[in-house]
Parts: sequence; C-alpha cells; structure tokens
Amino acid sequence: DDETSRDVSSTEISRVTVSKTSGDSASRAKGNLGGLLTNDVRVKRVTLMVCNMVGFLQVEDVHQVQAVISSYLTAGLYHLRSSKGIPDSFSGDRLYASWNGARSCASHRTAAYMTARDLCSDKSFAYKLSIGLASGDVRCGNMGCEGMKKYSYIGSLSSWVHVVERIGRSME
Repeated sequence: DDETSRDVSSTEISRVTVSKTSGDSASRAKGNLGGLLTNDVRVKRVTLMVCNMVGFLQVEDVHQVQAVISSYLTAGLYHLRSSKGIPDSFSGDRLYASWNGARSCASHRTAAYMTARDLCSDKSFAYKLSIGLASGDVRCGNMGCEGMKKYSYIGSLSSWVHVVERIGRSME
C-alpha cells in the first residue's frame, strides 16, 4: 500500500473556515470547522476516479447529446456496480466515482483499475474516454450544511485525480 497522498489537516481547514468568518462566529467555527463537517468524517484510504469523454464538446444536436450522455452513464453505472464502485456524481461528460469510501472494498485499487479498463473497452458508446485514477488517504464522510449534505472527500487526492485525467487526455 505505497500509494498515499498528503491530507489536509483539520488545522488547515479550520484556518480557512475561520478566515471567512468574523466576531462570535469565528470562535464557534474554530471548534467545529464552521459547521461544515459532521461527526462521521474520518481519514480513510480510497481510490477516486474521474472519467471524461474525449470529443464530447463537438456534439451540437441536443437530442444527440442526451443519447450520448444516457449511453455513457448507463455503461458507467453498470461497470461501477459490478466492481463495488460508488457513482458520486456527473457533470456534463464527467463522471466521478469512488471505492472504499462510503462502502468498504478491500481491493479498491484493483476494482477501480478493472472498471476503467472495462469502460475503455465498452462499445456501447462511440467516444474515447480519458480516465484518472488515484489512491490515497482523504478525509471523507457526510459533509455540507443543514439543507445540503453529500458524502465527500477532502484532501489533495481529490485534486490529483483530475491532474491524472488531464495528463491522460493530453496524450491522445
């Protein structure tokens, strides 16, 4: 398990949160990270994936965009579920997933790699994929505020996975 990443410490998060508050709320923010995090946040070793369709922006027909997104997400969800991956979200042509965060997966790195391999060889959609995978320690758990909570990840790994995906895309 040599793959690690430098995690953001709670002191650094607290400093950022406190710097955006003032007065009495600043002292409250220091104790609970500004109300941002809930009690179930913990450090965990996970694998994150960012998947991007290469050439998707050239699609101009609105109906074709919907068909492409639908086939892409259907294939993505199929491969994620078969490998115990969690589909975190999607935005445009970008699919985010994780292993060993919300659900335990002892072989998360292997499962993520196999999912990426299977997605790249899936013929149910016509676009090449650029996929970034990264494993390491992050703070994860249900985060947000009263009206909007989501299982999320904090740490440099969250940014690093995007860098890996962009490097792969530039090699096309």
